[in-house]
Amino acid sequence: MIKKLKQLVKPLLLKAPALLNAYHKTKGVSAAILRGFPSAKMIVIGITGTNGKTTVANMLGHILEANKDKVGLATTINIWTGNRKWINETKMTTLTPFALQGLLRQMVNQKCKYAIVETTSHALSQHRTWGIFYDIAIFTNLTHDHLDYHKTLENYKIAKGLLFKNLATSLRKPNMPKIAIINTDDTASDYFKSFTADKTYTFAIDNIATIKSPDQYIWASNIVLNKTSTNFILNTPTGTIDIGLKLLGRFNVSNALAAVSAAYSLGIGLSVIKTGLESIWKIPGRMEHVANKLGLNIIIDYAHTPDGFTKVLESVRPITDGNLIVVFGATGDRDKSKRPTLGTITSRFADYMVLTEEDPGSEDPKDIINQVLEGVDKEKFREHNLKIIIDRKEAIKHALEQSKPGDTILLLAIGAQTIMIKNGQKIPYNEREVVEDIIQTMS
Repeated sequence: MIKKLKQLVKPLLLKAPALLNAYHKTKGVSAAILRGFPSAKMIVIGITGTNGKTTVANMLGHILEANKDKVGLATTINIWTGNRKWINETKMTTLTPFALQGLLRQMVNQKCKYAIVETTSHALSQHRTWGIFYDIAIFTNLTHDHLDYHKTLENYKIAKGLLFKNLATSLRKPNMPKIAIINTDDTASDYFKSFTADKTYTFAIDNIATIKSPDQYIWASNIVLNKTSTNFILNTPTGTIDIGLKLLGRFNVSNALAAVSAAYSLGIGLSVIKTGLESIWKIPGRMEHVANKLGLNIIIDYAHTPDGFTKVLESVRPITDGNLIVVFGATGDRDKSKRPTLGTITSRFADYMVLTEEDPGSEDPKDIINQVLEGVDKEKFREHNLKIIIDRKEAIKHALEQSKPGDTILLLAIGAQTIMIKNGQKIPYNEREVVEDIIQTMS
């Protein structure tokens, strides 16, 4: 009955923006009141940005646990309520207000000191986070995404800025300042720094020369990218320390700096930070390596934006001895403008391309692939190194069968999701399990 009512009301709300906003806010307010404002009883850390939010959240969670603190966490891929940890199968990064406030209440009940909440532009625009009293706001980056919803990059930026805009005026907790943490490598950083906070920490890899507050600046140097790890020197106002990440990619150094900045702002020591970061051997679906006896470098990653594609491909290309084989598509019912761009970016780095379905939703995956094809380099990619295989499992099988020792097979966009939506139906799908099953038949 409720579902049918929503279906009837939704078209009316979409035609009345003010009414739709009131509807969203009413849900947010009701959820917070119903659950008794649980965020007031924890230190809440919100992470926003286009890419890296999930990785930053998990890195920070591991650092805080290394500090012997009890941690709650809610991200695209996983949820923690203290000692209980499980996969997020909702296909929502920031949950509905009632689900999210319910989780925060569970965290309080489990005596969590910290709640780390991956906070999206949609959630901020739709008041899903109303009544969540953030203490630390982290900005990772701002690039092309969700323009189907926000229409312009400026609107997208403003939506994300709400996390920082509301920071200083939200409920204050004893002895806990309001802290902003900002990536100064990103061109939008000045906008996020413009909001009031008690303390602002900035981090960077590339823009070290622009240090304006050296007492609150954290940066990486001597970065070494390897096939199975990433090493760098972590520099802080109170000292330096060597870090050996088991995660690949220069962009994961930036993610680590975001997590470190939050931990550092909370007074956590460098040795604990090092222990926490180095305890992470994988983040599911994020530059996740699949072990095999075929001599292949198989990597699963959630990259689904132009910036995400660029960063992952830039990281993988230098550590590929043979051919770089990329399997990807584009999400249905989302921003269509980025589809040709994904084809263009992949053309620059890949040797072999397999276009396939990727959560097509209500759209025909053939139509989506044709839009991706518009951006593919037609001179570089022809019949011998460009294949269109709609069924994703078959596409992955083809990529593996075409490979030889030393090749890298990069599977993009699905990541650690466990459900694919086709024709309105939720279909169980686990990329890692698919790969491992195919490998078994080839061994």
